[in-house]
Amino acid sequence: MKSLSRKNILSYIGVIIFAVLFIFIGNKILKPEVLEQEQNVFQKAKVISIDSIETEDINFGDDNHEIKKITFTAKITSKEYKDQTVQVLQEINPMYAMQPKEVKKGSKIILVAIAADESGELEWFFSDHNRSDILFWLVVLFLLIVLIIGRGKGLTAILSLAITIAAIFTVFIPSILKGYSIYASTMVIGVFVVFVSLIILNGLNKKTACAILGNIGGLAVAGAFAFLMNKILNVTGIVDEEYVFLMSAQFEKPINLVALVWSGIVIGALGAIMDVAMSIASAINELAENMQDKTFGKLLKSGMNIGRDAIGTMTNTLVLAYVGSSLATILLLMVYSKDTLFLFNMEMIAIEILQSVVGSLGILFAVPATSIFSAYIYTKKESQVDFLMEKTQPQ
Repeated sequence: MKSLSRKNILSYIGVIIFAVLFIFIGNKILKPEVLEQEQNVFQKAKVISIDSIETEDINFGDDNHEIKKITFTAKITSKEYKDQTVQVLQEINPMYAMQPKEVKKGSKIILVAIAADESGELEWFFSDHNRSDILFWLVVLFLLIVLIIGRGKGLTAILSLAITIAAIFTVFIPSILKGYSIYASTMVIGVFVVFVSLIILNGLNKKTACAILGNIGGLAVAGAFAFLMNKILNVTGIVDEEYVFLMSAQFEKPINLVALVWSGIVIGALGAIMDVAMSIASAINELAENMQDKTFGKLLKSGMNIGRDAIGTMTNTLVLAYVGSSLATILLLMVYSKDTLFLFNMEMIAIEILQSVVGSLGILFAVPATSIFSAYIYTKKESQVDFLMEKTQPQ
């Protein structure tokens, strides 16, 4: 067992070093230049007192609107202007669709400073309520619960999650902004996440190798189908206003919006495909260790049966996740567009449907791919699978 533990420790160290180098070197090479623009000064603050509330009526066409102006005193809590007391204005204008909640004494907020004149004197305005502090502690609570319930596995899950987030935000996204091929970047980051996450979570063994192979198979099918459907559906890439802003932004190279849509579909399906592939590989691993007369056919049949049970729940998971994230948009479209022919031919709706279908297809193909690889590997002699990994049992 000491030999096995040593191998696991070396595999963990090796994959973590590889991941850190990948992220560090990738970020150094791909880090884009920040677009030049005027930077406002944002500071955290706490409301000390409400000084005055004034209302002003304005006419806009036939409508009469009331603008509320709240003047209050706030104490800055950020380091740069810490403990400085400033007078701030919050204006609530019904002409704007997004209306913040009124500040109250004790409210934690974000202020923005604007230079009032050439002297450089700052004038402070209410920007938004401070949500980042609460979100930080919510994340901390989540991580603590993962550690308490998951223990060792929880720690590896957190490490895997941290590496995935770092790879996406410091390598993948900069590569897009730098003008590199989105198709290539997506596949590279997808394979990286699969390899690193599964090895960190489960070690370097047969089970992990089967899950990786099945995962890559499902991911490849999802990517190919999404690419094909983008062509057939005549996708332009202008799905909503965010894509319009990206199209008008002055990057080194224009972003391929169609490829960006494809990337979003593939990345969105990756987690569900990984889950199914790992579940099947883990189940077949348990069967192979406890089955007296294990054959390729028996393990394959078991893997397919397990996969069929997972298909329904994971497909529902994907569909519900996409519907939940776009619920407001769907409601808005249903309210203002009664024509279903128009509705289901809108690119925004077509992409949502495509995401659900492609993600489900990735899961569907990951099931037979993982089952076949697992059945083959677990019915071959150790010497025949050494090219995939080191033996999981000590000699």
